[in-house]
Amino acid sequence: MKHELKLWLRAANPFAPPRGMAEAQRSARAGAVALAVSAVQSVASLPMMSDKLAQSMTEVTQAPGGSAADQAMMEGVMTVLAPTMIAMMAAFSILYLVLAVVQWRKATWLIPAIMLALLGYSLLSLVGGFLTMGSVMSELQSPFSIVLWLVQLAMGLVYVAAFRGGRMFDQLKRSV
Repeated sequence: MKHELKLWLRAANPFAPPRGMAEAQRSARAGAVALAVSAVQSVASLPMMSDKLAQSMTEVTQAPGGSAADQAMMEGVMTVLAPTMIAMMAAFSILYLVLAVVQWRKATWLIPAIMLALLGYSLLSLVGGFLTMGSVMSELQSPFSIVLWLVQLAMGLVYVAAFRGGRMFDQLKRSV
C-alpha cells in the first residue's frame, strides 16, 4: 500500500516527467482524481454561493432610488437567477464526474488541457476583478473561499502532471 501511494504521488508530481508507459498512464489517471476532487469542491461551494445570492437579492431589493417597477423586475430576475446558478453548479459537478470517468478510461491529454485552460481563465477573471472592481476582495475574505482557491490551484498542478502523462502515454501507445 505504501509503495502504491508513492507511485501515485510521483505520478501526480508536475515537476517529474513520467518514466514509462505505466507511470504515464498513472499520471494521466491522476487527472481523473483531480476532476473528482473538483466536482466535490463545486458541490461544497454551493451553500456559500446560495448565501451570496441571497445577500445580493437583499441588497438589490433594498436599494434606494429605484422605481417600484424596477425593483419588482430585479426581484424577479434574482428569484430566477439563484436556482439557475445552483443548477448550473450541480450540472458542472456532474460534468466533472463524467469527465473523470472518461479520463480514467482513456488517459488522454485533452481533458487536462481543457481544465488547465478553464483554470487559467478563472484566475484571470479573479485578477481582472481585483483590478477593475475590487469587489472580489470581499469574496476572498472568507477562509472557506481561500481554501477552495488553494484546492483549485493544487488541482491545477495535478492537471499539469496529467497533461504531461497523457501526452507521453499517447505517444507511447502510438509507438507500440
